[in-house]
Amino acid sequence: QQVVSYFPGTVQGLTVGARVDFQGVQVGEVTEIRLDYSPEDSEFLIPVFYDIWPDTLNVQGKRPTQIGGKTPLVHFVEDRGLRARLDSVSLVTGQYMIGLSLQPDTPVEYVRQTKDRIEVPTVEATRDQVANMVQDLDLAGLVDKATDAFEALRGTVSNPALHTLLVNADKTILGFKTLAADLSTGITPLLERADSAIADYAALAQIASRRLNTLADSIEQTSSEIGTLSRNIDKQVGPIGKSAERAFNSVEGLVGEGSATRYDLDLLLEEGAGAARSLRQLADYLEQNPDALIKGKYGGR
Repeated sequence: QQVVSYFPGTVQGLTVGARVDFQGVQVGEVTEIRLDYSPEDSEFLIPVFYDIWPDTLNVQGKRPTQIGGKTPLVHFVEDRGLRARLDSVSLVTGQYMIGLSLQPDTPVEYVRQTKDRIEVPTVEATRDQVANMVQDLDLAGLVDKATDAFEALRGTVSNPALHTLLVNADKTILGFKTLAADLSTGITPLLERADSAIADYAALAQIASRRLNTLADSIEQTSSEIGTLSRNIDKQVGPIGKSAERAFNSVEGLVGEGSATRYDLDLLLEEGAGAARSLRQLADYLEQNPDALIKGKYGGR
C-alpha cells in the first residue's frame, strides 16, 4: 500500500528507509521525501512517501477486501482514526521515524489528496509542540519579571528594618534559651520531689498491703470460729427440739379429742357451771327475801 503524509513543521532527522511502525511493530518504510512548492498558494509542502506492507498484519480468518464499502486502509483512516506522527528513534543521533496509531478523537484533515496514493492525516510531533510553546513564550517579559523580583529581594535584604528584625529575633531566641534553662533548673527539684513522693506512696502501699493481709487473716479466723459456734449450736438445738416435740406430744395426748383427761375436764367444767347457776339463783332469792335465812323458805310455816 503506497501512502503519503504531509507533516507540519520540520522533518529533520527523517530519512529514506526510516521505519514505519504501528504501536512499536514495523509495518513499512519511508521511500521518498520531497519538497513541493505551490505558486498559487505561495506555500511549501513536504510530502513523505512510504509503503505499508499488508503481509505484516496477520488477519484472523479470511482477509477482507472491503470494510463498509471501503478498502481496509481507507476504513482505518476515515472510520478508526489512523494517524501518522514523527517519533524520535534516538535523542543522541536525532533520528526519527513514522509512528502510526489510532486516534479517533482527531479530525480528518487532508492536505492534498492524490489518486495513486492514500493520504494518512498527521498529528503534530512532540518536538514541534515544544517548539511552538517556546515560541509563544514572552521570554523578554519573563526576564523583566525575574529582574524585578531580584531587585525587590535585594532591596528587602538591604532594608535596615530587616536588620533590626533579625537583631530582635536573636534577642528573642536568647530569651527563649534563658527561659528554657530556668525551666530546666526548676523542673529538676520538682522531679526529685516527685520521685520521693512516689517512693513514699510505694512504702504506704506496702504497709497497707501488710495490714490488709493481717485483717484478712483475722476475718478468716473469725469466720472459722463463727462456723464452729454454729455447729455447736446445731448440736445443742437438736436435742432441745426433740424434747420439746415429746412435750407437745404429751400435752396433745392429755387434752386431745377422745382422751380420758379431756372427758374428766369437760365433766368437771359442766358440774362447776351447774353449781354456779345454783349459787346465782340462791343469791337472787336472798336478794328478794332477805329474812328467808331467819324465817325459812316459806315464812316459818
